[in-house]
Amino acid sequence: MQSAQTGIDQGALLVGPLLGGLLLLAGPAVLLAVVALLALTAAATTSGDAGNKTVHRPVSSSLLTGWETLRRTPALAWLVGGLAASNLTTGVLQAAAPITVIHQFHYSTASVGSVWSAAAVVSLAAVWASRRAIDRFGIWPVGAVGAGVATAACLGTALAPSFTAYTVSVSVVMAGEGVMTVVLRTVRSRLIPVHAFGSTLAVTIILVLLPLPLAGALVAIVPVAAISHVLLACAVLQGLALGTCFAGLRRYRTVCEPPSPQVPVLHEEPVHSADAL
Repeated sequence: MQSAQTGIDQGALLVGPLLGGLLLLAGPAVLLAVVALLALTAAATTSGDAGNKTVHRPVSSSLLTGWETLRRTPALAWLVGGLAASNLTTGVLQAAAPITVIHQFHYSTASVGSVWSAAAVVSLAAVWASRRAIDRFGIWPVGAVGAGVATAACLGTALAPSFTAYTVSVSVVMAGEGVMTVVLRTVRSRLIPVHAFGSTLAVTIILVLLPLPLAGALVAIVPVAAISHVLLACAVLQGLALGTCFAGLRRYRTVCEPPSPQVPVLHEEPVHSADAL
């Protein structure tokens, strides 16, 4: 289920910009009208039942509950911390992509979109494969491999000698990120208690996304010539953070794995001599 949801997200990242580009060809007014219609449709379909008597707690209280649940769940805390550090590198990579493609490789702005379209396709394939890999090898090994691949590919983006090598490296980075997203969602669904799921989910999302604006600010203040050095430093930091994360997760790998099905043991009734006769 978690890989299917991640696949839907990655598919939307691939199809959305494509449809947006086609609508933009029809005119900015058409694009804005369709976006406004989609926003109104989303708001109308997620408003909930007006007669619902659910008591809503204050946001501060709900977030505090989620934070306390996260603190009491070390396996989830390790994974969220590692992904937060990884998102800093991914955010720098995304923010710096137009600068790198245009100024370093001297390609057009349209080529930036082709990089992310290729990355989305590869990420979809990785998400599809991660579900079968988790079922066969377990969450911890798959997450560790995804983290290692993403880190190595981040180093490749910083050292890429050509646009083709850069595109391949970015695609591999997003594939590793897709695998780790499936791992996070799977662990999250198994470890968070039902009564605190919403509040803990909100806290995990905030912590994982918090480095993204920091990454954008970092790219904004760094000179263009130093972008590759910043990306290289972030990739090294990502490798250290994810290595520490999965070393900490190793102690909780049995908690993260699904319970193995109990095989019923068939007891044979003893055969009495009288019955045998």
